[in-house]
Amino acid sequence: MDSAPNNRAFFPLLLTFFFWGSVYVAGKMIAKDIPPQLLACLRCTVAMAPLLLMARGHLSTKIAPKDWKYFILVGFLGYFLTISLIQLGISLTGASMASLINSLTPVSVTVMAALILKERITRAKVLCLILALAGTAVVTSGAGGQSDLLGIAVVLISVLCWGTASVYMRRLTASYPAILVTTYSMAISLIFHIPAGIFSALHQSVVISPKAVAVVLYLGLIGSGLSQFTWTKCLSLLPASTCSLFYPLQPTFSALLGALFLGEQFRPTFFIGLLLISVDVVLSTRESSRQVANKL
Repeated sequence: MDSAPNNRAFFPLLLTFFFWGSVYVAGKMIAKDIPPQLLACLRCTVAMAPLLLMARGHLSTKIAPKDWKYFILVGFLGYFLTISLIQLGISLTGASMASLINSLTPVSVTVMAALILKERITRAKVLCLILALAGTAVVTSGAGGQSDLLGIAVVLISVLCWGTASVYMRRLTASYPAILVTTYSMAISLIFHIPAGIFSALHQSVVISPKAVAVVLYLGLIGSGLSQFTWTKCLSLLPASTCSLFYPLQPTFSALLGALFLGEQFRPTFFIGLLLISVDVVLSTRESSRQVANKL
């Protein structure tokens, strides 16, 4: 059996999680210059250029009328609320802390699938939930103040929003190409992002600088555009369960970049939480993989 395709997947996997980890650091760098809601709006607007380029071969695909409600739901929950809350969470707490909490995403998807799709809750899923709560509790115990606690809570809500959106995204990707689902959902999110971004710009101070422009372009083109391409490429070469095992790299990259560019320092509780959440992600992913295999 030729293992070359599998080997080729690991470099784009590393790139993907490096990009995703860097998003938190980049967002924190200009958090004082651009309000979170405006930054989320600008990020998604810029991201439309690479997404439309990647989806150009699928734009003629006809969407069934009954499916538009799911596109709207994914756009609102997944690309408006999630991204807006993440940007707010980054501005309230450290980039590394926000990234670590967000790495609970695979666990959130598993839990929401059980609640919404009535998938069976196994003992392994219960263990995963316990580990997730333990990891979050440890990280929260090391929070530096009210701002940190509020930021962690906001990012946790964003994780739940993305987990819910992902369940409906699964339903859509069973009928439509994943890049098309992403592109249409991102476009729908702009219906909410644009008025919210304008409102925040009118009521909060905005500092436009070369650094702010560069970061916005990076967040849109790389953090939301190129990373989507590399992630899709990974999924074409390796099973989703294998790709998800690399999720703990996201907070690791964020921690390294946060220390390098933001001077962030870490209490021992951060690393204990990182270990608990990493084990949790691995167990959750393996359990999901096992359940899929049993259905085949």
